[in-house]
Amino acid sequence: MLVARVMILNKYADIEQALDYFLPVGMQAPPGSIVQVPLGSRLVEGVVFAHPEVPEVPELKEVLSVSERRLPLEFIDLACWLAVRAGCSIATALSAMLPPAGSGLSPVRWQIDEQAATAISLTEKQQLVADLVRQQSPMQKTEISRALGISLAPINSLIAKGVLLPTKGKAPAQDWNFQQVAELTSDQARVIAVIRAESEGFQKGGTFVLHGVTGSGKTEVYIRLTREVLAAGRQVLVLVPEIALTAQLVARFRAAFGTGVSVFHSGLSGSRRASEWDRISRGDAAIVIGTRSAVYAPLDNLGLVVMDEEHELAYKQEETPRYHARDVALYRARQHGAVVVMGSATPSLETYSRALSGQYRLLEMPKRVHSLHPVVAEIVDMRRELQLGNRGMLSRSLTQALADTLARNEQALLFLNRRGLAPTVLCRNCGFRYTCPNCSTSLTLHGHGLLRCHHCGETARISGVCPECGSKYLRELGVGTQKLEAHLASRFPGVHLCRIDRDTAGTALDKELHLYNFYQQESGILLGTQMIAKGLDFPKVTLVGIVLADLSLAMSDFRAAERTFQLVTQAGGRTGRAQLPGRVIIQTYQPEHYSLQFALAGDYLGFYRHEMGVRNKAGLPPFSALTRILISAKEQPQLMKQVEQITALLRQENYNLLFSGPPPLERLKGRYRWHLLLRHSLANSPWEKVERLRRSIRGDKYTRVIIDNNPYNFM
Repeated sequence: MLVARVMILNKYADIEQALDYFLPVGMQAPPGSIVQVPLGSRLVEGVVFAHPEVPEVPELKEVLSVSERRLPLEFIDLACWLAVRAGCSIATALSAMLPPAGSGLSPVRWQIDEQAATAISLTEKQQLVADLVRQQSPMQKTEISRALGISLAPINSLIAKGVLLPTKGKAPAQDWNFQQVAELTSDQARVIAVIRAESEGFQKGGTFVLHGVTGSGKTEVYIRLTREVLAAGRQVLVLVPEIALTAQLVARFRAAFGTGVSVFHSGLSGSRRASEWDRISRGDAAIVIGTRSAVYAPLDNLGLVVMDEEHELAYKQEETPRYHARDVALYRARQHGAVVVMGSATPSLETYSRALSGQYRLLEMPKRVHSLHPVVAEIVDMRRELQLGNRGMLSRSLTQALADTLARNEQALLFLNRRGLAPTVLCRNCGFRYTCPNCSTSLTLHGHGLLRCHHCGETARISGVCPECGSKYLRELGVGTQKLEAHLASRFPGVHLCRIDRDTAGTALDKELHLYNFYQQESGILLGTQMIAKGLDFPKVTLVGIVLADLSLAMSDFRAAERTFQLVTQAGGRTGRAQLPGRVIIQTYQPEHYSLQFALAGDYLGFYRHEMGVRNKAGLPPFSALTRILISAKEQPQLMKQVEQITALLRQENYNLLFSGPPPLERLKGRYRWHLLLRHSLANSPWEKVERLRRSIRGDKYTRVIIDNNPYNFM
């Protein structure tokens, strides 16, 4: 009897240990196979981890079936490592690397039948669907649903009525028309030569930090390295932090390598993701480009991992399992003997400090490819603007610069990391403000009087008078991208405006279309949140305005200054990337803050030294490691009972408890929350000890306990 040791998937039961089953005669299920097995009275799925000679129990149930898709064998060891590193069970770790659910067949796209649409009466939601598909046809059902934030019901109803018809058409083709690079700069050639030599022709591996200023040509270095790795018979994984960045990068790689490039990210439909997973697994794609989840692409001969914009927070998963893509990429690269290149104009302090210590190899590219005209940067003190009578969201300097840019038939980019019309609506008579009933936060005002919670999705309508006192003196406090767009439309009528945030670009296709349309414009203004602040290349953009640089400084996070420096530097790097001179205007109420002063000077090393001094004095990363334990419950007594139990365990094990208390978001999605922050010495790896702590915590049906090693979110 052949025994299969199966780890049950956590969507069925979060069981810590694998269970033994027997394989019927003739059934093949090697390690990595996804199988269906009985668990109590249910049929569940799991992954075969091993074939032990002796089962742990005498009587076994049988494996019922084996899926066609199978995890690579290396993922079994990866799941065991990730469970400890991410503070979760092995079953939970496996959930991040499973093949996507889906048929693998080409997804169906839908278009409008105008005759049918005009012949019947449509509901409000059906009309929204029809209007969207008219603008962006053809679209998949899941793309429509995500873009509008609605269920599939009105979409399916339009299909049943014949208003939406299937089409075999693909998403609109995009020709970015990037010019091929004929000759490398001396910096690019030097970097490639060093990586080639030190990795012994990409056979030895090695980890390199590519610190190149914005516009220094890092993408071309990635392409040239990819060409050499493919020539050596190996595969390439390219990671980007945002879906919005994939379109331009994919266009460049496909221009160089044709159809051998696979795109893999969470914005794709289930069928498309399954199709791409199968293609990669068969070996039909030697290059994979994608976001965080692509780090689990089933490549079996990995020779190069590129991590573009290495510093970006989007590489950290904020749902369980809470892994950092950088850690997983480095682990996989070690298993394959692959080269890792982490590129950024503003490397994270952790990565740069490791490079300076010799743990990684540091490579510098300090000059832009097109450096005929240096970018001119300036800070505008918005306090002074207010004193001079300017109560608007744009300074006089930025308003005039926009007018000059548009008059020259050039493009501008405005960055404001807050969406909506206003983050708060307040009654000036009694102090009432619209708050979310489920979360400790204000409701954000959007268009047409809609109030929305950006955490749980709760919505409400603003009334004409205060719900508390009946006063009509309701005031909108703060600004968002929607209000900025309205102001620009009024100030510059007839100018092409493109706003990109979650409200206007809910799907990957939406983002690509918005960015491509702006790229094709002769002039205009692109405004949006952080997704437009990095990695994009628009040769006609000659002005970047950072509307409110203070927002990230107000975060309850020891990395607030680092995030601000990175965002401002990266946003400023979108201008002056071709032959035209560039200008950056930074609006702030804290012009003296060191993060902004170093960003203004383009002085990464100066910022690094200053911030490392601050972190060293406080004993914070990279001089220590942190673990965040987040506990939540619907009732506060249940919450505090679990907090007391965990606190007692921490005392027994002599943990360094840095903080214990409610987080800034004390209540989220109807649950009260409490977090404990642990600090660890770097002398020994702390994660095994944290794993023992996790296993010793007694769970109950009332509370949820989340372990987050090296947390990036403290809200």
